[in-house]
Amino acid sequence: MDQDIRLGTIDGIPVGINWSILVIFFLIVWELADLVLPAYHPHDSSPTYWAVALATSLLFFVSIFAHELSHSVVAKQNGIGVRRITFWLFGGVSELEGEALTPSADFRIAVIGPVTSFVLAGVFAVLAVLLHQSGGVGLLGSAFGWLAWMNLLLGVFNLIPAAPLDGGRVLRSVLWRRSGDRVRAATSAARAGQVFAYILVTLGVLEFLEVGIIGLWFVFLGWYLLTAARAEESSVVLRSSLANVHVRDIMTPDPVTFSATTTVAELIDTQLHHHRFNTYPLVGADGKLEGLATMGRIRHVPANARETTRLIDIACPLSEVPIGAPSEPIPELLQRMQAAPDGRALVIDENGAFVGVVSPSDIARYVQLCMLQSQGRAARKG
Repeated sequence: MDQDIRLGTIDGIPVGINWSILVIFFLIVWELADLVLPAYHPHDSSPTYWAVALATSLLFFVSIFAHELSHSVVAKQNGIGVRRITFWLFGGVSELEGEALTPSADFRIAVIGPVTSFVLAGVFAVLAVLLHQSGGVGLLGSAFGWLAWMNLLLGVFNLIPAAPLDGGRVLRSVLWRRSGDRVRAATSAARAGQVFAYILVTLGVLEFLEVGIIGLWFVFLGWYLLTAARAEESSVVLRSSLANVHVRDIMTPDPVTFSATTTVAELIDTQLHHHRFNTYPLVGADGKLEGLATMGRIRHVPANARETTRLIDIACPLSEVPIGAPSEPIPELLQRMQAAPDGRALVIDENGAFVGVVSPSDIARYVQLCMLQSQGRAARKG
């Protein structure tokens, strides 16, 4: 999930928003100001409704942030890095750099989010009750009541046992503890997520036919969950098939390097026709790696800027490129690659020498070869 606007960092974790969150933020403010608050307090002024609605919406997104931050904090406590937290159309996403090593750690990381939402629901409910009992501003009491209900619903929804929801992670941890097989547990949770997504889409369609456009929200949410659950199952199967494979088995060895000061025009006009790959490790005058350029980044350079744009100007900084060792199990590197901007990794041996590149095409090629070999062995046995 891309961060279009960076908000800063908390505990070393970059926090940002995707532009799509502006859509849901506006809808929430509008619903509160035009529908919810006037229904409970019909005699307040329109500017008051909008001011309270804006503040309430901001508090709701602070609640979502607290939910996601709790996942990240517990993940870091269990030795898992956190790449970033991003807010978008369907809430928040904490991008972890690895997987839990034990079922108990998996459970703690998953369940803390809904627990945080339940705690916030209780806090807002208490504030709402106190305001009503004290005869304070009724509009604020209703706003806190709405926040209590929304946090309660957020916690309950996320506990549904279907990946990629938190409840799916909880289900995975429970199945993992019972069977001792993490792959099977993760696959079951992902498939439960797909079933739930189909149910949500079906309910959304029925809602749309019976009530109106609000049903489309459930359709879109179900579609997102279905896509995410399928991707999670594919990722689990991929990591399982590569369980005993090392980086040296997959990497492209002895990679060609390019000068960091080469312009995009020079690369296109004089070098690309000699090379049949789309990953370009960049080195400085001292021969040290400085970054990684890709064909995808080059394509985004306007034609009139190619003469003056150097490869290092568009490259992914070396600090953001995953680094692997030849002896490292490929599933561990794959997790870091999936969180990387370009999905590629550089391989450095124990002597500090640059010895290879790992790209998604390298992994796909290896998996396809294994499948062909497996089909060949099955055919010979038959």
